[in-house]
Amino acid sequence: MTIHIPYNEAIFAFTAGETFREYMLRFGPTQRLMLSQRYDAVRVSTDAQSTLSTYPVWLYWVLLVSDDTPDTLMVLPIVQRLAELSPRIDLRILSDEADLSALNTLVDEEIDLAEVLADIDLPHLFIFDEEWNQQAQWGPRPEAAEERLEQWLTSHPDYEHLMAEDDTEDPDQLEQLIAELTAQMRLWYNDDLTVACIDEIMALVNELNNDDAE
Repeated sequence: MTIHIPYNEAIFAFTAGETFREYMLRFGPTQRLMLSQRYDAVRVSTDAQSTLSTYPVWLYWVLLVSDDTPDTLMVLPIVQRLAELSPRIDLRILSDEADLSALNTLVDEEIDLAEVLADIDLPHLFIFDEEWNQQAQWGPRPEAAEERLEQWLTSHPDYEHLMAEDDTEDPDQLEQLIAELTAQMRLWYNDDLTVACIDEIMALVNELNNDDAE
């Protein structure tokens, strides 16, 4: 059953998020520079550019992110690049530290963000149509990244333990591990994961266009 959300309420849920430039201001110079460099490094294929530039369907994207995870630094610039290539796609970024009650009214009724947020990996992309019905979701990373990440986590068992602590007793160790994982992920994405990420999101975009055409 589709639950119809009042238009003004849906707009509020969307505009409560930030643009890419606004979101970058959350960070210090080092992380802002990395986001900017990652953004500059993203290359989108000619086919994907053509598809997005002529995309006939209005879509609203909300990227729910965690500010302190390397995945956000890798994925957010890619999603931003794709969204800005289409005049019919609008993107907002929402931190998991923000009030998510408005977004919770938009996502599928099977999902309660207040209950599942601690159990899902971020970032997570929610895609809505012009009537604010959720059409798709994606995240937190391309499938090709999973095995590599699992191998890294196995060789760095303290990372997940420290990330799970509300107030870690060893913030320096956690900061070092985050820096190591970020550097490793950057190599992966510069290699082939950026393309994998773009391909997966474009597959969703193309599927939605085909469904709408039918």
